[in-house]
Amino acid sequence: MIITTQRSRAGYVFDFILTAIGWFAFVYLFGAGILAILRDAAEGPGLSPWPAFVPTLRTLSGYALLAAANAAVLVAWAVYNHRRFAGKDRRKPIKPLSDRRLAASFAVTPAQLSHLRSARSAVIHHGAEGEITDIETSSPLLSALRTG
Repeated sequence: MIITTQRSRAGYVFDFILTAIGWFAFVYLFGAGILAILRDAAEGPGLSPWPAFVPTLRTLSGYALLAAANAAVLVAWAVYNHRRFAGKDRRKPIKPLSDRRLAASFAVTPAQLSHLRSARSAVIHHGAEGEITDIETSSPLLSALRTG
């Protein structure tokens, strides 16, 4: 079972604003770095800007090789898992739970379980060891449900 919650519009707007700020900062810093390289290359007397880009290109090519290696490992792992486990469902279905087993797991009688199901609301009190010490329901059969 997957439990999901609905997000508010304020949450989406907040995430959108933070993402926009992050992208703006990235573009600004990336652009400022490129402009600094171009300015340094332009200050020389008639020099080509390419020698200023060579260290940057080496760094970027190293990043690209690392990203390609990571992608290759992830794709290989996905293909391996797909070929090995495709079409197989190793999860076993849950056995049906009888009322008797359910009552035994909570240490209540089947009659108490029936009363709990019919109650509109119930308050269950637990002891220090986790055992049920008292059950309060909104039904008129409250006295029948007392366990402690």
